Amino acid sequence: MKRSGNEAMIIARYINTFLNEYMPSQKTRSEHTMKSYGTALSLFLGFLETEKNIDSSKLRAKCFNSQMIEEWLQWLIEKRGCSPETCNIRLASLRAFLTYLGKREVSMLYLSTEASQTDRKKTHKKRE
Repeated sequence: MKRSGNEAMIIARYINTFLNEYMPSQKTRSEHTMKSYGTALSLFLGFLETEKNIDSSKLRAKCFNSQMIEEWLQWLIEKRGCSPETCNIRLASLRAFLTYLGKREVSMLYLSTEASQTDRKKTHKKRE
């Protein structure tokens, strides 16, 4: 894969096929779950744009590294007021996409491995 401006287009295409083809056919048919995956990716891309000044034309594999994911999770808590449970759901969605991406672009397989090593947020057990 070329590391030029094409990388952004390649990643964008994989996001599209993940959400519109793979998810409905392989993972789930639940509209709620599919919406949740789309929301997580939109939030991640929104974080990159607003906090890191990385718009979709500048999207690169390095945007999905573990440090960026950690910062995104912190942003979800601090700026969006998300609970640890919600952050973990968002993280799971991003991991699923990166696994999908890594299976299709071997040069990006490391992103899935890095994301899987990102710690989930500590949650509080609900008392009954």
